[in-house]
Amino acid sequence: MFEFIKIITLRATYECQEEGGLPAYLGSTIRGILGHCLRDSFCEYPRRRCYRCERKDACTYVRCFSNTGGEAGAVNPYTLYVHGGGKENWKKGDVCIFDLTLFGNGAEQAGVYLDALIAAEQKGWGAARLSFRLIQVIEAETGNMIYVDGKRWICNLSPRPLQIVERNASYANLFFDTPLRIVSGDKLFEKLPFDLLIQFLIRRISLLTTAHTEFQLEWDEAGLLEEAGKIRTISEYWREIPFERYSMNRKNGKLELPSKTGWVLYEGDLSTFVPILEVGRYLRLGKGATIGFGHYEISYDR
Repeated sequence: MFEFIKIITLRATYECQEEGGLPAYLGSTIRGILGHCLRDSFCEYPRRRCYRCERKDACTYVRCFSNTGGEAGAVNPYTLYVHGGGKENWKKGDVCIFDLTLFGNGAEQAGVYLDALIAAEQKGWGAARLSFRLIQVIEAETGNMIYVDGKRWICNLSPRPLQIVERNASYANLFFDTPLRIVSGDKLFEKLPFDLLIQFLIRRISLLTTAHTEFQLEWDEAGLLEEAGKIRTISEYWREIPFERYSMNRKNGKLELPSKTGWVLYEGDLSTFVPILEVGRYLRLGKGATIGFGHYEISYDR
């Protein structure tokens, strides 16, 4: 159903070279480092804001990392997932592993992101500007080597179609292990009924398809949401997390992003929705996917 979306996940492993402190949640830090690397490589007018630049439509940095909007809105063709989490005190020899998953046109430009991953070891990480050395980059699905000790295996940078196995299910449990931000009218969600979940997933899939593939996605959104309204929430638990990151667009340099982690259990005829739920595992749910938000694992009754 979603084979038109090309996908590849680059799993990068870095080794800390000195002692120091970093934020407990590294998604925003890593995204910022990769953004600086790509901007250094491709931006011709670094003093201009991207959305005001006449070169934005032809710019590799904008296309691959910082979409300024358009017909599909500002949606970018990648997500981050940092393994582990909560670590603030780093010592020499400590390891950081994260996944950079690329979609559509982004997956076709995987070499651009690999160059950024390699360049990231020349950047200081966090406010303390800690030094990290890139140990390896592998393709997460197969384990094939892409970069180790200065040697590249470019043949392993080939994206694959996003193949989803359909299944029957009457129960589905979604466990969110990174912050989730579903916001409506500037208000963070309180509960997550199934039709709201599907509404946001459909929107994200549609936006990404329009912006970063050549495929015209057609589906009965109204019909899907009507059927989604029949799915029951059995139980759910949410814990709010105060979160803030640096933003060059804020006067005080800080952007507050309140979010939640937790889980939700649904019951009903879920078989029709399994492909959408499975794609959501890759594309994520809600805001902040490019810094690792909205990642979930899902389990079914059969």
